[in-house]
Amino acid sequence: MLVAGASGAIGRVLVPHLLEAGHTVVGITRRAGSLADTGAQEIVADVSRRAEFLAALDGVRADAVVHQLTALKRPPMHYRDMRTTNRLRHEGTSTLIAAARRVGATKFVGASIFYGYGFSDHGRLPVDEMSPFGEPDGENDAVQFALLSLEQQVRAFGGVTLRYGLVYSPEVKSVSPVPARWRGLLPMLHVSDAAGSVVAALAKGKPGEAYNIADDNPMTYRAREKALAVAAGVRPPLVLPDGVLRTAAPFGSQLLTRTSIRMSTDKARRQLGWSPQYPSMEDGLARRPDEG
Repeated sequence: MLVAGASGAIGRVLVPHLLEAGHTVVGITRRAGSLADTGAQEIVADVSRRAEFLAALDGVRADAVVHQLTALKRPPMHYRDMRTTNRLRHEGTSTLIAAARRVGATKFVGASIFYGYGFSDHGRLPVDEMSPFGEPDGENDAVQFALLSLEQQVRAFGGVTLRYGLVYSPEVKSVSPVPARWRGLLPMLHVSDAAGSVVAALAKGKPGEAYNIADDNPMTYRAREKALAVAAGVRPPLVLPDGVLRTAAPFGSQLLTRTSIRMSTDKARRQLGWSPQYPSMEDGLARRPDEG
């Protein structure tokens, strides 16, 4: 099993999940030693350098490739903050599919995300996987095209894409400013449940399919950041007028001041046998993974 992004926010949690499920993990990272003491074999390589990356895989054999690559160490505020991630979703996916062919992999799981459905108010009914995804969206066109490119490439290979909700971890050390007025709901997802969905997709995912992956209780971004602040014992989030947020964070404010979406996870439950271990953020912040 070849995991790209093995040392990232989800990758660090995913590796032990895969090992526990009986997989042998070869992790791709740009920093030597990032996977020390994890039980995974480490390959230091940069996916953005296609020829060098593929050469680093000489002699490697794997039955599957998992694509968890982004460049989002903090919430993206400006459109320029998405440029590297957009490239990873477009060009990086192409490179990883070439890698899958080189190592003999027949399975591919790629990480997608809920805002591919569009930055708008989707109403009260849950959005399912048949809803339009990656469509032109004005200033967000580059972001949407990158997500569409990722999913189209994975589908053409016969792989699976997972459309994550807004991933959170109880280990957060700070929180972001929040809007004063907008009360749109966003789908949430504990990082451990994101990792669990990858394991389920590898075992039961149907070729070419996409799956919504989120908990059962969407919430406002304001409520999310307040809950994280309480759990981490840090100062509550700064509350800013919506217009100020739109000026200060042209991209990030698209989620914070205009998006509301519920996602149906019925397909993942039915086909993957997946359901969130943490049905709500309250559960995710109150219980440790080993507490069931």
